[in-house]
Amino acid sequence: MSCPDENDLARHLEGQLSSERAQQVRAHVAGCAECRSVLAALSSNEARTSFAGVGPLAPGTRVGRYVVLGLLGEGGMGRVHVAYDPELDRKVALKLLKPERFHEDSLALARQRLEREARTMAKLSHPHIASLHDVGEYQGQLFLVMEFLEGGTLRRWLTEQPRPLREVLERFRQAADGLAASHALGIVHRDFKPDNVLLTKGGLVRITDFGLANATLVPGTAAPGTVSPASLTVTGTLLGTLAYGAPEQLRGEHGDARSDQFSFCVALYEALNGQRPFEGKTREALLEQVARKAVRPERAGVPAWLRAVVRRGLSADPAERFSSMEVLRARLSRDPGARWRTVALVMLGAVLTGLAVFGLLSRQAPQALCQGSERHFAGVWDAETREATRRAFLATGALDAEASFSAVAAALERWKLDWTRAHQEACEATRVWGEQPEQVLGLRMACLDERLEEVTRVVAALQGADARTVARGFGLGGSLASLRRCSDARTLLEAVAPPEDPAVLLEVTAVRAELARANAGLFAGHTPEALKVALAARERAVRTRYRPLEAEAHLLCATLQEDASAFEDARASLVQAGLAAEAGRHHAVLARVLYAQAWLSGHDLERTQEAWAYLNRAQAVAEPLRDPEFDALLNYVRAELFEQEGRFSEAEPLLREALDRVTAKGVSHAAARAELNGRLGLLARHQGRLLEAKRWQEEALRLQEDLHGPDHRDTARALVNLGGTLAHAGELARAEAVVQRALANLRRSLGEEHLVVARTLSNLAVIYFEWGRGPEALRAAEQSLAVARKSVPPEGADAVLMGMTSNRTGVLGELGAREAELEQARRSLAHRERVYGATHPEVALDLHEVGRLLRLLGRAKEARGFHARGVALQESLVARGELEGEGLRWLADALLFLGRVEEARGHAERALARLERDWGPVAPERIKALVLMGDIHLARRAPAEAVAPLRTALAALASEQVASARVPLARRRLAQALRQSGASDEACQEARRAWLEWEPWRKAYPGEVAEARAEKDRCPR
Repeated sequence: MSCPDENDLARHLEGQLSSERAQQVRAHVAGCAECRSVLAALSSNEARTSFAGVGPLAPGTRVGRYVVLGLLGEGGMGRVHVAYDPELDRKVALKLLKPERFHEDSLALARQRLEREARTMAKLSHPHIASLHDVGEYQGQLFLVMEFLEGGTLRRWLTEQPRPLREVLERFRQAADGLAASHALGIVHRDFKPDNVLLTKGGLVRITDFGLANATLVPGTAAPGTVSPASLTVTGTLLGTLAYGAPEQLRGEHGDARSDQFSFCVALYEALNGQRPFEGKTREALLEQVARKAVRPERAGVPAWLRAVVRRGLSADPAERFSSMEVLRARLSRDPGARWRTVALVMLGAVLTGLAVFGLLSRQAPQALCQGSERHFAGVWDAETREATRRAFLATGALDAEASFSAVAAALERWKLDWTRAHQEACEATRVWGEQPEQVLGLRMACLDERLEEVTRVVAALQGADARTVARGFGLGGSLASLRRCSDARTLLEAVAPPEDPAVLLEVTAVRAELARANAGLFAGHTPEALKVALAARERAVRTRYRPLEAEAHLLCATLQEDASAFEDARASLVQAGLAAEAGRHHAVLARVLYAQAWLSGHDLERTQEAWAYLNRAQAVAEPLRDPEFDALLNYVRAELFEQEGRFSEAEPLLREALDRVTAKGVSHAAARAELNGRLGLLARHQGRLLEAKRWQEEALRLQEDLHGPDHRDTARALVNLGGTLAHAGELARAEAVVQRALANLRRSLGEEHLVVARTLSNLAVIYFEWGRGPEALRAAEQSLAVARKSVPPEGADAVLMGMTSNRTGVLGELGAREAELEQARRSLAHRERVYGATHPEVALDLHEVGRLLRLLGRAKEARGFHARGVALQESLVARGELEGEGLRWLADALLFLGRVEEARGHAERALARLERDWGPVAPERIKALVLMGDIHLARRAPAEAVAPLRTALAALASEQVASARVPLARRRLAQALRQSGASDEACQEARRAWLEWEPWRKAYPGEVAEARAEKDRCPR
């Protein structure tokens, strides 16, 4: 046998080994001079490292609130008892530290250190880290209270019997996960060894004793994270912990996360080979062997790729080790050549498949062959990881933490069910039914493994939850890795080939693990942190010169940059992603890159011609992929571009066709259905069909809430869209409530300084503006621009901020700053003509808006030119039947100003009919059309006909408690119509009310105010 660990030798001296193990140790020591030397050193130090003759605590002894039940074991640090916590009704492990670990004057200091360590460890809620519950003092001795685990130590598990490589690696992967999580919080173990790794009854790993050695240093010893030469025995023999220490620790230097990595690899080497990697038994000998890389030869059964991983972790120079424990863990995740070897082997043995299947079927029932898929979720999503995730969510203190966790748990349970079903179906297709060749089975299983690894990363990210994670947790169901591709044999068979160089393949695997970690950070709401990880992974990807990986890395960076509103950075990343994907023939990624470029150019940057070029290429690349959900996304972007160009009749059938297609696919395409319903709602709104738009958007909201929960940002986006439609329909109270709810959700999930938050504030400003709540509208508009300027890079900011700037100047104009409003209206007109062309329908509206503002400023002659241009453009739209209610109302208003009264009347009547049918009774546009009809009848000298539409307009304004300038504007006209109809008393009442109602708006409407005064002054005093 190999040399026993010094802790085993110490337990042998104390008579604590099993009889079988003690016999093995005695037999080994008889023939090993080095181990006899260690035993002698241990024996000579026994008096200093004992409890001074004091035996274990008797059952029933109270230590603080804990009741001792019995002794579990004794090690170098102290005795461990099993105890009962009556307050929380649970068993715990109570470690009583040896008094000689502390100088008599240092007990208080040591306790402070341990309590500080406990507070630090409380930040960690991880499935592979044992919980530290309490620190206390008992009769001059410190004690720790930890999670009670019944599976023993990792060392005991390793020495009980030979273990398969797969099981050994699985336990060390779990330990690596725990160390990686602690390192992410700045917590270094500094004492990692198999004795400090405990197992649950089910075999799951829990690391314990984080930093305990450092917390119990006596005065004059080395600083935390170092090993002083004085900590060796007088004979120079290396004891216990130090045999696993990194060389920098042995030299007395500061140890960091890379020191843990070295210790981890010593333990892993020992587990794989039955002995530690270096022969040295003294500090000097060990340092010399590590420097020379004098690693003992590995056993023949250890794969070459695994040897390379462990040896790198054993590098003398910390800089030559892995960049992080997370990367090391990724390297251990699987044999990087396994997938490709499997494919080659099954292709070679395909001829035997039928016989193999027949033989299996002859021995057992078909259903038994492929059962047990759920076992793959041990340590990924099981009862223990579920509880650890719940604790992490609740620890944030967020009010909706419990609800968010419930949504997360439900989403993961659904995904787990889908994955296990897909795994079983893939297996049965080959093993039971014989319908699928072994080659395809191997590819499907590899694909499912990759997806499971991605979700494993997501769960790990969720266990570092903060408020942003809680907010995004509601939407996890729509963000988890899709399994559709894993059932598509053709797509899997056409996948890009891996790199041929094994070393490059190893690095590709590690980089993909880092990208998966960054992607998980995006799901958890940690975009800035995830972007740093992705950018670092991208640098490594470029160094591999494996172009498909470069494309994946660039695309993820672009996704994160777009999420952070860094649009130009995202654009540059997408360019590089496209080049790499084309060079690497990575068609699936190339299609996604082109789609992302089309979306970014069209939606975020308003570069429509550029967007069309990307979109057409995306369509060509995606055609062989046969992915209906992706096709629906392409049509979604295409329809948006048609809308931006005013080609509404071309946009609608695309969206309806896409919706029909994904609806037929059922619940698995619910996300696409929600998006398409929302898009159809916006399209209907742009076409002036508000009641239809409201129905589409209410359905989109329902789908988003079912899919993501109430507080996901996609749900919030559906709320914003619905709120805009409600505002256009004049349902202002409901619109405000809906948009305020969306704003609260977005602030929680995205933070205060995000472009989506800015746009939502701008929408809120519009609602207040329509309501006549000027100061609130201005405050929301100012906040909107302030947030937007912080979240959008200076380049291209003008285009992105155009709408928000116009909303702000519109509010300022109503408060009297008409010149500023006019200047912004001219800029908006120029921008729309430049981006969409001079014949776009909304260019006509911008022309009329400039004309309206010029009229309010008393510049009627100048206004005529703008209105004339707008009329000419709209008349061509009327001829094609493409002008809806709002456009007709603008056209009628301009014609009335130009003196073409009867033409204005015809268009106004058609506008009013359409607005009443499509917009609803209190829509601001319908009210404007009613007032316009009053103006037209007054111009026709038919005042009696003007009274009814003006009364209807005022009633609609009153029903929504609107206090904007539209109220006195309509009332002054009603007073005029009543006076001219002979109802002078009522006319005077309305004239006096109108004069009072003009008070807040007098700066903005000097001409209207003068007419209101004149109307009032006609009445007797």
